[in-house]
Amino acid sequence: HGRPVVFPKQWYQRRVRACKKVFGLLLSNVVRVGVINCVGMFILFIGKFLVVIVTAILGYFMMKNDDDLYFWAIPVLIASIFAFAVAHTFFSVYEIGIDAIFICFAEDETKNDGTPGREYYMSKNLMEWVDNSGEAIKNLRRKKKQQKAQARVGKSNDVASSKQTTPMYPDLNEMEMTDK
Repeated sequence: HGRPVVFPKQWYQRRVRACKKVFGLLLSNVVRVGVINCVGMFILFIGKFLVVIVTAILGYFMMKNDDDLYFWAIPVLIASIFAFAVAHTFFSVYEIGIDAIFICFAEDETKNDGTPGREYYMSKNLMEWVDNSGEAIKNLRRKKKQQKAQARVGKSNDVASSKQTTPMYPDLNEMEMTDK
């Protein structure tokens, strides 16, 4: 068994074509990829955080009444670190599943258009969720642009009003002339 494994040229070419296709799908759905990754990462982070918190709380209650244990924080910290490692490993599998489902969604959307004979394979719930996420991002961007425009208008009004209220030179007619 001292020989290296050699892959046939066709195997390599098929994998390269598949990678190019997936890369093109991801580039054509950049906004959706961003939305799904942000939402997915947030949900998975919450899951990891909950696993660590539950482990720490259970460890605290299990070790606080132990008379043989002088300092309970170090074992709880070590258990929490291991809990995070295990949770990260398990949730990484879910993250890969989310990415695979999205790639299937994008491929289904490019191949099919929903007409008879070319129906979508994805569920209606998945289609609605992805479309609603995209709309939410568009609305957020529109609101940010409106806020920036209002801030610019407010600044220009402040500058214009400050120029009008404070003259550069005093008015000589308003000055009192007093003779002593």
